[in-house]
Amino acid sequence: MIFVDSLLYKIDQKLNKLSSNEHQEIPLEDKILALNEAQIKLIKQKLDGDNTVSGLGLDAFKKRYEDLQKLVESYEDHVLDLKETNVDLNKWTASLTNISPAYMFYIDSYVLADKGKCLNRRIKVNQDLARHADIQVILANEHYSPSFEYQDTFNIISSDEISIFTDGTFTPKKLYLSYLRYPKYIDKEGYVKLDGQESSNQDCELKNYLEDELVDLTVSNLAQYTENNAAIQNAAYRIKTDE
Repeated sequence: MIFVDSLLYKIDQKLNKLSSNEHQEIPLEDKILALNEAQIKLIKQKLDGDNTVSGLGLDAFKKRYEDLQKLVESYEDHVLDLKETNVDLNKWTASLTNISPAYMFYIDSYVLADKGKCLNRRIKVNQDLARHADIQVILANEHYSPSFEYQDTFNIISSDEISIFTDGTFTPKKLYLSYLRYPKYIDKEGYVKLDGQESSNQDCELKNYLEDELVDLTVSNLAQYTENNAAIQNAAYRIKTDE
């Protein structure tokens, strides 16, 4: 956890390295907004680092998993009912709209399926999300098409729905989903929100060692907003060295 007071102090410290304060009259609510934008950007940077469709690549990139493990939701906490939505493609779908905490990025999943007298067999879902354009090709390829015997299938995500496929010989019942949730909104008491509610204190959930990266991304955003060229250059350098 990173304390919001520490974040705000370091933001002011890095923005105020110049002797003049002409750029630094930034309202608290603008700093909070920039902090939360930077938090999402930092998470996306961590996910984009391994160049995979699913994002995390947990086996090969343990460090990135450790960076974001606080935000990882477990399979057992998110069991979704599947319903058949395309008979021709043997496509089964579950909605992501109502899961809580709010879904951000896919990590992994598996399904329980029945075939004849064999009930509740665990079927692994390929970790890399398939592209819509590849669905027909995968279904037609005997090496990659869904199989109850080999306990394997694939999935896609679109329009707040996750879909898995079968070969038409087995029936999936439940989908167990692991995903990355949105982080809590960083906040600090002392201003009134757009909805009329008073702000409250909320620290950042990310690991302490990510504080400098988060501050640098925030300072970069605020420096551009205030046309603080010196701070923009310093932040850009620090972000590059962080990488």
